[in-house]
Amino acid sequence: MNASYDKADFASNSPPTPEGGDLVLHKTYLISRSRCPREYFLLIMVMSSPYNFKRRSAIRNTWAGGQSEERWKTVFLVGQGEGDTAQNQRLAAEEEMHGDLIRGAQKEHYRNLTLKTQMGLEWASKYCNFQFLVKADDDVFVDPRTMMNHLKKPDTPKMNLYTGRCPQGGPPHRQGKYAVSWEEYKKTRYPSFCAGPAYVLSHDLVPRLVNLFNNVKNPLPLEDVYIGTLIEKIGGVDAVLHPGFRLLQYGPCKYRSDTLAYHVVKNEGCMIQLFNLAMKEREEKQQH
Repeated sequence: MNASYDKADFASNSPPTPEGGDLVLHKTYLISRSRCPREYFLLIMVMSSPYNFKRRSAIRNTWAGGQSEERWKTVFLVGQGEGDTAQNQRLAAEEEMHGDLIRGAQKEHYRNLTLKTQMGLEWASKYCNFQFLVKADDDVFVDPRTMMNHLKKPDTPKMNLYTGRCPQGGPPHRQGKYAVSWEEYKKTRYPSFCAGPAYVLSHDLVPRLVNLFNNVKNPLPLEDVYIGTLIEKIGGVDAVLHPGFRLLQYGPCKYRSDTLAYHVVKNEGCMIQLFNLAMKEREEKQQH
């Protein structure tokens, strides 16, 4: 991976276009204008490739299910594929069936994940009312009920909350997959940030982050570090480490009851297994 953006990465990116002739008010690549039907305690935005139909289906059939009875909503952030007509038709059918896709005009590419995060946060800020927002990847198991129980605790801050698996900022990589050039980031260390697979933002931070998007023409391609740099600009907000955000990178597909989010869930079978274990434990607690 080159240290700077490859022009080819943006070949099919185009600004959002007017729908129905009205003025475009979006500052990001956001296309969708669907609105949340009501206020939610928890909004979960899942980053997903247009091609990951099976992952989205597994999430809908497991931890995202039951949200109509609860105070949370799950949506999927999806960019543009390579112009495959059959795939685009399938996405249109998926959106019509489930109504949970938030679309962006940016090309689907690893180094465009920041653009996808931007458009998701702008959608949340403009079209949805919520108390807390979780940004997650589609290879993450989220337990919404455990997450909400944590967020409802009296000692959990209800504003200025930025939490997840948050390492101290280290020196930037100048080569490899996570490389950034000196032009993209001139400092020798990153600020503290919460790792991209899953993190939480309180409602007040989302519009404040969106207001900063115009400050950088080409945002840092590492979306989690980018959000950390904006949080640093806002000031007075700490990246708070929470042990409930876990790595499932090695070993068996195991469930732990105090887990808020698990990464990496490598297949749909593991997603289903984690969900079943969480439901079994919840049922056992209710019986006692």
